[in-house]
Amino acid sequence: MAIVDINWNPSRKELKVFSLLLIVFFAVVAGLAWRKGASAETACLIAGGGAVVGIVGVLSPAFIRIVYVVWMAAVFPIGFVVSNVVLAVVFYGVVWPIGILTRLTGRDALQLRFDREAKTYWNARQPIRDPRRYFRQY
Repeated sequence: MAIVDINWNPSRKELKVFSLLLIVFFAVVAGLAWRKGASAETACLIAGGGAVVGIVGVLSPAFIRIVYVVWMAAVFPIGFVVSNVVLAVVFYGVVWPIGILTRLTGRDALQLRFDREAKTYWNARQPIRDPRRYFRQY
């Protein structure tokens, strides 16, 4: 199960946005390549190629659909792995230690312990006197 699925049938708007982002992405890649020591011709070739594909995609979204689907299929495994790694890090790095600490200290925040001497577990609450309070929840 993935957090994000591949959209096999993107709308025209999604394809146009993808095309514009493709231009920006390749411009950034070209700038980073030039900064890391690539020649100016290589950087211009990268930026120019991205600009041509992006502009054609903005003008004709049907053309860019193939690029979009291939791109999404190629990066889907990366997103799947990263999302599961992030979830595992958050769970085992934050949630699990907090749970262990609360068990070790004996804290019962949800009041789930069984009390043999209790007649009932019902918590009495004061009734709401002003019904307008329901419309002001925060």
